[in-house]
Amino acid sequence: MKKLALIVTLLVFATSTAYAQSGDAKASSGSVYSKIGIGYPLDTGNSAAQSMGLLGVSFNETFVGTIANPAHWGNTVYGLGVGEIGIDSYNATNANGSVTNSNFSVGQFQLQLPIIRGELGVSASFMPVTESKFRTFEQKTWEVDDNIQGETLDFNVENRGSGGLNRAELGLGWRINSNISVGYATSLYFLSIDDLYVARFPQSPYRDANFTLKTSGYSFGHRVGTFIRLPNILQEDDQLGIGATVNLPVELSAERKQTGVVDNGALTLTNDLQNAKGPIKLPMKVSGGVSYSPSNLLMIGLEGLYEGWSGYENDFKPSEEQLFVDRYKMGLGVQYFPYVTGSTKFLSNFKYRAGASYDSGHLDIDGQRINTLKFALGIGIRSPRSNSSIDLSFEYGIRGTETTNLAKENIWGVRLTLNLAELMFFRPKLQ
Repeated sequence: MKKLALIVTLLVFATSTAYAQSGDAKASSGSVYSKIGIGYPLDTGNSAAQSMGLLGVSFNETFVGTIANPAHWGNTVYGLGVGEIGIDSYNATNANGSVTNSNFSVGQFQLQLPIIRGELGVSASFMPVTESKFRTFEQKTWEVDDNIQGETLDFNVENRGSGGLNRAELGLGWRINSNISVGYATSLYFLSIDDLYVARFPQSPYRDANFTLKTSGYSFGHRVGTFIRLPNILQEDDQLGIGATVNLPVELSAERKQTGVVDNGALTLTNDLQNAKGPIKLPMKVSGGVSYSPSNLLMIGLEGLYEGWSGYENDFKPSEEQLFVDRYKMGLGVQYFPYVTGSTKFLSNFKYRAGASYDSGHLDIDGQRINTLKFALGIGIRSPRSNSSIDLSFEYGIRGTETTNLAKENIWGVRLTLNLAELMFFRPKLQ
């Protein structure tokens, strides 16, 4: 029995990454590609940017908080609060079939306050950076005794992952003059991932084996940003916005622990070789873009990012490092605010946004880039009594490929964001 448990342990860790989702009809899970590394990278733009397929570094709304560019915080006039939740549906298909998974997630939370109104502002936020939430399933055959030909053991291995990398951030933005703003933020990154393996032997007397790898770590990070506003470029009252941010590389001080039992605890699978400490190195990220507003009603934006994932290092999964490549993303979007005209028509009370993005991805598996094409729509519902709003955004994306036994994912997403404005600046009414 001990020999079998050791074989199962070694086999699971020697197995190459599997890309077939588990067979549950509706599983609570995210992208199958979040299995690799420390999870799949998440977008960091606010609700307005995500509704246009953008990042949000080159434009700013007075009554909507943002964490995309620290320089925007220097333009803070009112106290702002942001809270976000979302639901994503992943339909993954490969040569063996298809499965649909759904994933509920809590996004960013932010509080943005002015220190000197319209000149100096501060932001405190919390947000997920990567997400590792998946279920994979593999069927295996093992030759029990090399000396006995034909004596084999059929079993299956299910792997479930949960957690990811999160960031708590505090930063300051300063509007130097009417045209130039700069900002800086410092962050605490903390990693928490649970990786559960379960080996089952349906046609044998052996009991199920299971163990979990718990990976945790932390580090401090830094990012800087700048925003340039150029008014009256082509006509009176138009505006050109140019923004850029740089996230410096982060090295997590990480630790991995393995715990596990067989069935009722008669045999432990804990193996000191799986317990380790070491660094996980994350790449530098550069975001930039331009936006043009011919008037207060309309804005068009073009933004992109670069992440040097080819330099990613993980002492716990060195065999995966060859899968990582530099990531590029580009987005084009437009927004239209008809309420600015003062119209009382029903459809003029909303904010409208639309856009698309292409993400080359940070993974190259068997010569195939795991890229993503996404289309987005959004509507902003304004409060009749204040400048607060509720933003709804809808996304449809295609990720990956079915070739070479990989998975192609069709992704549907819905985001709901509450934007609170004028916090701490309500004026008392005279009786």
